[in-house]
Amino acid sequence: MSFNYSSINNVGVSSDDPLFWRLPTPADCTTVRIIGIFLCLAAYTGLMLNGSLFASFVRHKALRTPPNIFIMFMSGVGIFACCTNMPLSGSSSIFCYWLYGRTGCQIEGLAAFLYGTASSYLLCTVSLSRCYIVVRPFNAKDVTVMKCIIVSCAAVLVSLMWTILPLVGWNEYTLEGTRTSCCTNLHDRRRLYISFNIAIFVFVYCLPLVILFTTNSIIYLGLKRMRDKIAHGAKAELSQKRIDMERRILKSIVITVFGFIFTWTPYAIVFFISAFSGSNYTIPPMATFMCACFAKTSVVWIPLLYMTTSTQFRFNLVDMTALDRMPATASVAGEASKAAAAVR
Repeated sequence: MSFNYSSINNVGVSSDDPLFWRLPTPADCTTVRIIGIFLCLAAYTGLMLNGSLFASFVRHKALRTPPNIFIMFMSGVGIFACCTNMPLSGSSSIFCYWLYGRTGCQIEGLAAFLYGTASSYLLCTVSLSRCYIVVRPFNAKDVTVMKCIIVSCAAVLVSLMWTILPLVGWNEYTLEGTRTSCCTNLHDRRRLYISFNIAIFVFVYCLPLVILFTTNSIIYLGLKRMRDKIAHGAKAELSQKRIDMERRILKSIVITVFGFIFTWTPYAIVFFISAFSGSNYTIPPMATFMCACFAKTSVVWIPLLYMTTSTQFRFNLVDMTALDRMPATASVAGEASKAAAAVR
């Protein structure tokens, strides 16, 4: 199904005119409003999940292992997304027009773009770190918490660089077809805009996808080879206990990666078609909007999948919670015994 985008893009009002940012959505307002309500609910749920995950990492030192550092940064970026782009887009969808002008559009587009890019790069870094440990098990001590923090900061800074480029002239943030959320300009056919869209599709989606598939395949095959060695009585690079631990970590990472790919791939496909199709026809605005909103819900699915699949996280969190309660319990018991002695 095709759609003549010029009927929406050419509204007869310049983007410098404040009226441009307050034009009503050309899509069905009831449908847009329902999606907006779900976006606001997803923002609240994502904030609770990512906030709980981030607070657990900060509070409990035992959880701050090298692979968990990358997840901690992802949850931090998720908190930022839940507080910025999702409420802005959700509330505008409820009112069926953009509420926050050009500045709000730039903030919303930057926040959504930053979350998607940073999540993609951070998932690559955690997969690369585990791949390094499996390929070079005797150098596992090189993967320290501090090095993981530095790499995570670098991944976020690179992501921030990509998101700032539209603000300085390479493409721009503008309203999507439904006029209730913002993204980079997919429909301008000038070379400057097309080149940015190509770069984003290649370096933010395709390249990380190749890295994720390659590294996790290497990890799986490496662990399988070591298990086969142990099964045949040969000495492997890692012990059976360590292999089982790495397999559990791999399972958690793969499921988290799958959740990210599952939520962002529909939007990546729509992005590709919209950016590189003809100037007069593209995917209907409602389809683009729904794919974009589905991608934004990854702030809910990614922490939820990690928290439910990471055995290390659940075990350590339960142990730490029990330890936290012990002093309080001991204190209450001590006060009770003193009171009983006084009564006697």
